[in-house]
Parts: sequence; structure tokens; C-alpha cells
Amino acid sequence: MTSDNNTSISGDSLTDSQSPSPWDFTSDSSIIVPGDHPKQHKTRKLTPNLTRRSHKKSRGGCISCKGRKIKCNEQKPVCQSCSVKGLNCVYPTEQAMRKSSLPLLRRNPATSPAFPQTTFSILDMRFFHHFLTIAYPHLPVDNDQVWVHDIPQFAEQHEYLMHAILSLGASHLSRLTGVDYRKESLVHRGHAIAGLNHALSQTARAYGESDAMLASCYALTFQASYMGDGLSDFITMIRGCALTTEKIHQEQALTAFNLQPDTHINFMASRLQHLPRVDPTILEDAYIALDEIRPYLVDDTHLDFHDALFDVIISLQASPASGYLRFIDLYGVWYELCNESFRTFLDGDNLVSQLLLAYFVGIQLLMVPLATQESSNRADVSRVRVLYGIVEWAENIFERLEASELEPQLTWPRKIITTAVAEINGEVLQQPPVLQLHLSSRDISPQITTLDTWAEIAVS
Repeated sequence: MTSDNNTSISGDSLTDSQSPSPWDFTSDSSIIVPGDHPKQHKTRKLTPNLTRRSHKKSRGGCISCKGRKIKCNEQKPVCQSCSVKGLNCVYPTEQAMRKSSLPLLRRNPATSPAFPQTTFSILDMRFFHHFLTIAYPHLPVDNDQVWVHDIPQFAEQHEYLMHAILSLGASHLSRLTGVDYRKESLVHRGHAIAGLNHALSQTARAYGESDAMLASCYALTFQASYMGDGLSDFITMIRGCALTTEKIHQEQALTAFNLQPDTHINFMASRLQHLPRVDPTILEDAYIALDEIRPYLVDDTHLDFHDALFDVIISLQASPASGYLRFIDLYGVWYELCNESFRTFLDGDNLVSQLLLAYFVGIQLLMVPLATQESSNRADVSRVRVLYGIVEWAENIFERLEASELEPQLTWPRKIITTAVAEINGEVLQQPPVLQLHLSSRDISPQITTLDTWAEIAVS
């Protein structure tokens, strides 16, 4: 997508300083019911020589008096009322008192939703709801509350972020229900990419812009994983996530996301010991297959990516934890490439790259049961249909390499895809599982494995 699809994100046309907003009403506002003859109310008068005294409500009373709704004389360490009744007298901390005395923020009319030229439909509302309840990304880890509370607010001001959210919601819902929302998803994706490119080109940024850019990158990354032809987009957006995060760190920009360098590792530290093992026969076959394709590698990018894939397999043979950590490092190969090398690697006519990506897709499916620990509270085997997007990535590569000399080297990726599809469809397996869906739910169709395999898992 190019900036030709750029949409206006200016909110000026929505702001009218002369028009009252429902957010602008204060306690002094009065509501008058229209009528031909409004009633006359008598003005209440005070007794002569008496004046009304203003009363300043005390906020420094003890918690016990507040709970009983009586006046506290605020004597410390024990107020008079608690002393008489023999109650435990506890005062709120200074931080809590300051927080409770803060005035309510009033919405600024100048920050009204900035969508002057865009009309969102009822279907878009469904996509938005689906995003908030199910489809929001689980990365960066430990940021679920940011995704469901902060990001939707930033989307009010940054239209491209709203389009990214709707695109993700549409694609995920389409995979989950089987209803074709590809057109709606692609339209929103086009607007999101155009707006994101424009935002990235700006040097001066308003508050929330960094969050909007990074959230859009992550949303579009996850959305691409649900598109059958989205592998190149997926890799491109992964690179975009890394570049945007680095830019945020360099500029020391304020962000709602927790982006501390060690956050992911610290979050996963206690979970690494619970990662399931990948079947050793699958890993042995992958090791042999990767070794056999080495003679076909023609440049440094191929060699580096091949070595990264090889390291993941070797590490998985050692332990699930080491394999998981090595798989995270694999994405760094794309991040470190120069722009020209990156474009060359993703070129559909670069058949060696396509072969390597077929192995990447296979390994990524092996990592599914391990990666669920990143968001174990959201793992739901009933949503496994969304993996069909990744399956279609591999099938497209198989078709592209069908008539080439590299086609015989696809045996291992084909076997992984065949097994994964059988698992998604709930079929009984005659070979070791890839997705290991039986670990997520007891309701899934039974998986057949050898007793020797389970014995190895039990003692490891």
C-alpha cells in the first residue's frame, strides 16, 4: 500500500467551539423543560441577620469514621470517636488522599474523534467488539489491559489505528466463523498502512502517536497471520514492530505499553519450565531435512536464516525452553537485514528463500503449543481455526515450488502441514502431533501417540 490511500486524520471539522458537548456540562448547568408558561418558583430567603456559611468538606478523616459516615475530628494517631469506641483508627495514606482530591478530567472538545471523512458501519462495530473481546494481540506480553483500555482511546484520535483494529477484528472473525470478511479487512488494512506510513514520516508527534504506531504494527502483524497470502506482510510488519520499538526507545517517548528490554524474558521466566516437549522424531526429521538443503543456499541471507532455523531445531532437542528462546532470536535475522537484502529475500521469485520460509512455517507451527504460555489465560482450542492462515502460507509455497528442482526438499514441511490440518479438523492421528491440542482441552478428539514417546516426556 502507498500513501495514495491516505485518509484524513484531522479532527477540526468535528470541533465546534460554539456547540455544547455532553462532556462540557458542569454542576452549574441547569435543565429547563420547554413550555408556554414556565412555573414561577419562590426564592428561599434566610432568616434575617443570618448568612449562609460555606462548608468545606474534610477529606482527612480516618477510614473508620468515613465508613460509619460520621464527622472525624482528625486527631492523630487516634481520633476522638475511635478512642471512645475502642476502634482501630487508620488514616488513608497521603498518596491516596491526593488521588481522591484530584478533579475529574473534562474532555477537551479539541480532542474529539478525528474521523471527518469516515463513516463506520454496524459491521465495523462488530469487528471492533470482536477485537476487544477476543482478537486483540497478546504481544507485547503482559499488556492485555493496555490493548483493551488504552489503545481504543488512542484510536479515537488516530484513524489509521482504528482501521488496523477493524482489519484485525474482521480477519480473525472471518477465520473463526467461516464468514468471508476479506474485502472489509483489506479495505481497512489499506487505510491503516497508508496512515501508518504518513505517521512514521512525521518528526513532530503528539501524545499517543508512539502508541498508535506500535499498536498498528502489532495489529497488522497479527492480521497478516490470518491471511492466506499474508506471509510477506507478516514478516514486513514484524520488522516494523522492531523498528518502531527501537525508535520509541531512542526518542524516550512516553508510551502506555510496557516495553522494558527484559519484560518478555522476565514474564516468561516462570513459564519456561512448563513448556511442552516437541516430539523427538519430528525434530530429528527436521534436522536431517535442513542439513540436506544446505547445498542450495546461494547468499549470506540464505545462510544466516538457515543457520537460525537449524539453531531452533537443535535447541528444541535440548529443551523446550532453549528452543523457545532461540525461536525468538530467529526474528532478528529479518530485523538486521538492510532494505535491499530484505526485499530480495521476500521476492516471490527467490525460490531458495521460499524453500526456507516453508521450513519456517513448519517450525512456527511446532512452536504453537509453546507460545500459548505467552497468554495461557486466552488459550482456547475452539479457536484453532485461525491457524488456517498459516497453513495456507505453506500451501502457497508448495504450489510455487511445485515444478522446480527444490520441490523434493519439501517433504518435511508437507508432513508438518498435513498433521496440523488433521489436528485442526479434529481427526485421529497416526503420527506424533504438531499442535498438541490435547494439552489445551480434554474435549478435542483423542491423539494417538506411542507409549515410548509419552514415557520420554514424563521423565524429562
